[in-house]
Amino acid sequence: MGPRRGKTTRRPAAKGASQSKPEPNVDQLLAKTQELMDDNDYGTALQCVVKAIEADENNTQALLLAAIIQLETGDMEPAINCLLRCVEISPDRGFEKYMYLGQFAVELESVGYFQHGVDALQRDLDEVPKESDQAAVLRRKMAEAYVAMTEIYLTDCCFESDAEKKCEEYLERGCKADDSCPEVHQTMASVRLSQNRPDDARECIAKSMSLWAAKDQTDLSQIPTYENRLALVRLLLELDDKERALSVMEHLQKEDDENIDLWYLYGWTYYLQSEESGMSSDEKTEAQSSARECFKQAIKLATIQEFDNDVLLDHARELIAVIDTAIPPLGDDANEQGDEAPDPDAPEPEWEDLSSGDDDVEMNAV
Repeated sequence: MGPRRGKTTRRPAAKGASQSKPEPNVDQLLAKTQELMDDNDYGTALQCVVKAIEADENNTQALLLAAIIQLETGDMEPAINCLLRCVEISPDRGFEKYMYLGQFAVELESVGYFQHGVDALQRDLDEVPKESDQAAVLRRKMAEAYVAMTEIYLTDCCFESDAEKKCEEYLERGCKADDSCPEVHQTMASVRLSQNRPDDARECIAKSMSLWAAKDQTDLSQIPTYENRLALVRLLLELDDKERALSVMEHLQKEDDENIDLWYLYGWTYYLQSEESGMSSDEKTEAQSSARECFKQAIKLATIQEFDNDVLLDHARELIAVIDTAIPPLGDDANEQGDEAPDPDAPEPEWEDLSSGDDDVEMNAV
């Protein structure tokens, strides 16, 4: 028998001695990063996700979150570098990085990124039950990617020899991916207008609006984005559907009444109404006055916000001058320039809903 070992005794920790906390692992850091992003604390969120990247430099989720934070704060170059690093690490999986890169690339390079994103989405779809909620979300993302690709061929790549063919192809694929996606049918309306097929465009708008107009307009998850609905207003005006355009704008105004494009489109709609034949003198004057008010509000907001669409503002000023010739401004309006910086101590005017119609205008029946 060998010698007995003596008992090992543990010394109690000295009073007041601090015990070091374990460092959070990568998953905990990423969860905290997302929490901070949800609170719009992007500075602290970036510090947190940088720690996660230092712990695991090949973690694509950390790199993606870092890119999103940097995009939110306007740091484009490092954001794109993070996205490209994600592509290097995992080129076949993870569609999100390609969707972001597609937004910031141009022309055919942008189309290529979106196509890579669609391919990654398809791989994800192949691994989930076809009727699951997750599959529905992925199909909607795929349809939206095809919309983005179509819009590139409607704008930046419109002079490509196969532009029209590509638009039709992508929209057909978008419908196949998710026929209940309003943006697919709205973009199809844009294509039909470019083909000088206004009746077909109206049918597409009717289909698009039928998918969301009857839903709760205060639930933003159930309706197209603000910018998408502004684009809808422009389409409706091209189709000379001013009443329905005003109805859509009324809801947009309740959601955000400081959007410059909204007030410009309000003004343009009233100006177009004032040009209609058959209007009485009083109706014409009222429409012109409303147009002038809206154009001035757009210009005023542009002096407060960062806004770089000089073409829109110049057009607003031009139309104000035309209206001033027809209806000279009275009182304080005679001295108002429209594009002067507002008095920061002056109270903000309260705007009423400017739609000439009311909620009885059915948005889903074009």
